[in-house]
Order: sequence, then structure tokens, then C-alpha cells
Amino acid sequence: MYVQSYSIKSSSFFIRRRHIRHLTPRRWSRSCLLPDVKSESEKVETMSQRTNSLDLIQGLQDIETPHGVHLAGIYKRSFAFVTIRDRLPVILTKIVDTLSREKDEIIKQYGQESAEEVKHIIGRISKLKNEVVTNKPLQRLPSVDIDDDKNVWNEYLDERTRIEGEIPCWFNTHWLYCECYLYRRLAQEFALTKTLKNYDPFRKQKQDSFTGSIGSIIALSHYTMDLINRTENVSSAERKHEFIKLIKVDLWGNRCDLSLSAGAESNQSGNPISLLESLEKDILVDESKYIWDLLSKTDKQNNSLIVDIILDNAGYELFTDLCLAAFMVTHGLTQKVRFYVKSRPWYVSDTTVNDFHWLVEQMKTSSNPDLSALGEICANHVQNNIFTIEEELFWTEPYDYAQMKSRDPILYAKLSEATLAIFKGDLNYRKLTGDINFEYTTSFLESLRGFTPTNLLSLRTIKSDVCVGLPPGKAEAIRAKDENWLITGQYGLIQATINSGCPCIQRTC
Repeated sequence: MYVQSYSIKSSSFFIRRRHIRHLTPRRWSRSCLLPDVKSESEKVETMSQRTNSLDLIQGLQDIETPHGVHLAGIYKRSFAFVTIRDRLPVILTKIVDTLSREKDEIIKQYGQESAEEVKHIIGRISKLKNEVVTNKPLQRLPSVDIDDDKNVWNEYLDERTRIEGEIPCWFNTHWLYCECYLYRRLAQEFALTKTLKNYDPFRKQKQDSFTGSIGSIIALSHYTMDLINRTENVSSAERKHEFIKLIKVDLWGNRCDLSLSAGAESNQSGNPISLLESLEKDILVDESKYIWDLLSKTDKQNNSLIVDIILDNAGYELFTDLCLAAFMVTHGLTQKVRFYVKSRPWYVSDTTVNDFHWLVEQMKTSSNPDLSALGEICANHVQNNIFTIEEELFWTEPYDYAQMKSRDPILYAKLSEATLAIFKGDLNYRKLTGDINFEYTTSFLESLRGFTPTNLLSLRTIKSDVCVGLPPGKAEAIRAKDENWLITGQYGLIQATINSGCPCIQRTC
């Protein structure tokens, strides 16, 4: 653990590092998530190559993931299998394509020496891709890896080896572990270079997610600024109504996930406020009013009232996070918001420190007056430590969140300082639940397995097999209409624990 201070222009930023059948390719009409588009000949060739590779994998089971076990690629009728077989190789290929396409620009920015390093990284990523598709054993991180957490990853590999009785392989081990391991290996390849240590292979895609959604962003900035400008003229009932609206805008912002679309364009279109009513039926659990009750009734004399947001995607989703945060501060629901970012490029579109700075700067310098004004508010909040950016290594380590108290007690205690911790997105949900395929009716609280540092709110559009907290019969009814309901991002969850209990404890169910 250590403390690091960043100074950007005139602002100082305090940062502490610390059940599915085989899927049919389709275009999602209700989501900003788009599948990778290939020609028919490319699809046939790729599928043939991967089918041959699958012949080498021992123990594949042609079943859906059983309830009560961790998601894993060993189950052929699971999204974990599809991800490891198809999506992860495509993501790696796109990185190689990006490096090849941007080679001249990289050399111009990082110097001539980077040319040879780009070539080396391309070779290393191609090797990693081969390891994935041929189900090779996971490798230890080298001792020359300069990042602080290499021992954590190597010790975890040793632990999994003891548990599994052999070195974990991509399809055979837990999906959450091997997928996180892939991004850690990617980070290693850049960290070991001399010139490209700070290169983000996903930077342009994340920035395009913002610029490609500019129409929706301008509409939402106008709406948010109107709420900020008339703070004194808003009744308590209207304030509650608008808060819940922004919670739902923040939920649906999570649809724009570049890791699910394998890096393909993933933007928001339309006015996000006017779309809310039509999307209401797709929210399977909505406990937003209990979050309002929590924040509105908390003692406002407490000047240390904090809301933590554990971020997911950069670009449009991060913008919706900022809108919600600005509203909460302006309307007295919190005195401070701490934004937790990833310490390295992660899951294609996850937010890093640089992504946060870039987006606020884009807002400030916009020609649109509402977007520019909102950007100035966010920048001032950062400068005055009302908004802080927190960088913790734990978020990119192999553990799920039930292990945080023992593995990183300092971070657990830090979250305990907050009145509310908002966990955004699918990866956070998977780590909250341990990526275990619980019965759909399992309570959200039970799925946390003791992770209760403070009051929790999860905002997540469903993009993987794990899902809890549904009423009896709900999952079966949805699946009868849409067999891919768990992976399209069409359906949303607003789930909470209040005072270490389910909100339903405080109402008649």
C-alpha cells in the first residue's frame, strides 16, 4: 500500500493505489452492445480453427452450468465457454490490429525505440491468444515484472493449483479468474517495455464511446444542469423522483460495455431520460427507493458523509456516473464522492485515472454550454476534494469481494467509512457474488457471502450467467421469451443491502 499524488494542470488529484443454450449470432436491437461482425467466410474459417482446438480440451461437458458452482468454460452451454472460445481471442486480435494500425503514431509519440517493442508485444499477444484457444496451463508472472501485485497473482495460481490438483487451464478453471488473468498478462507485456509502459491499447475505443454518444450526453447534461440550477426550488418529492431517474440512467449507461462487444462500437443514442419509461419493464429488481430513503434520512450535520462509486466503463457510462454524483452533491445527499478506478487497462472499457481526466476535460472544453458548465462543476469538485479519484490494486487482483476483508483490510475499512458504496456493472457483480451460479431466487445478501463493509447498491445490466435476487418464476418467464436474456444487456438490476440486510426486510413482501 502506498500513497501517490497526481497534479494535473491547476487541479490536484489525491489517489491511493492500493442457464443458456448455444448462442445464435444476432444484433441486439435494445442495447448499445454490438457483436463482432465478420464475413461468412471468416466465420466458417474461424469456427473450424476453434473446433479443432476444442478437440484438445479434456473434460468439456455439453451442459449448462449447474447451480451452485463457479462459472467455467468447461460447460459448453454457458457464456463462459463462448467467451473463452470466441470473445477473448477476438479481443486479443483487435489489440494486435490496433498496434499494427497505429504503429506510426506510436513511434511518433513514444520514439523510434518503440517500433521494435511494438513488434515484440504483437508476438507476445499472439502467443497469449494461442495459449487461450489451445487451453494451455496458466503461467506464473515473471520475476522481472515490475508491478506490485505479481506475487499476489503467482500465489493465487499456486493456490488454484493445489485446489484443482493441476495447473489451471483456460477452459477448466474458474472463468472469472482466467479472464482477469488475461488482462493481467496483457498489462505485463506493456509494463516490461521501456517506452510503452503507459500505453493503453483500449484508449481510442473508450474515447470513441464518449464522442459517439455525444447526442445523448448533451441531452443528459442539459437535464442535469437544469436540476442543479434550480436546487432551491425542488420539493422533496420531486428531488426523490429525479434522484431515482438518474439512478436508472446510470443503470442503463452500463449497457455500453466494450468487453462484451469484443471492442466493437458500443455507443448510446437517443435521449436517455425520454427512454426511461420504455425501459422500466426490463428492470427485474428495483430497490432504488430504499437508497433514497437511506441518503435522504442520513444526518446532514455529518460533514463526512461519503458515497463511494466503484466504476465500470469509461466513456458514456462514466458520464452518467458524474451526472448522478453532481446531483447528489448539489442536492445535499452527500458531501463527498470517491470514484474508484482501475490501476491498469482492464476489460477493454474499464475506467482508469487517465480516462477520468480525459472525460472531464472533454466536458469542460465542449462548445455546448450545458456540457461545459457541468464539466466545470466536476472539475471544481475534484479540485476541492469533493470528488476524489481512488486507485486501488485490489480491483485488478484475482480475488472476489468476499475475500477483501482478509486480503485487503485497509480497503475494506475505507469502504466502511462511506454511507453507501455503489458497485457499477457486470464485473463488479460477478466479484460481489463470487461468480457462483446461484439459484436465481437466492437473495442478493446471501450471494455476497459476508461482504458488507457498508450499505451497498449494485447497478448492473445483465451480461453474464450469474443472477440473484429474482422472485420465484421470474427467470423462467423471461427465458421463455428470450433464451439469451442473461448476456444481452437488455435487462437491469438495481439491488441493495441496507444496514447489512436486504431492503425487503424493512417492508412487507
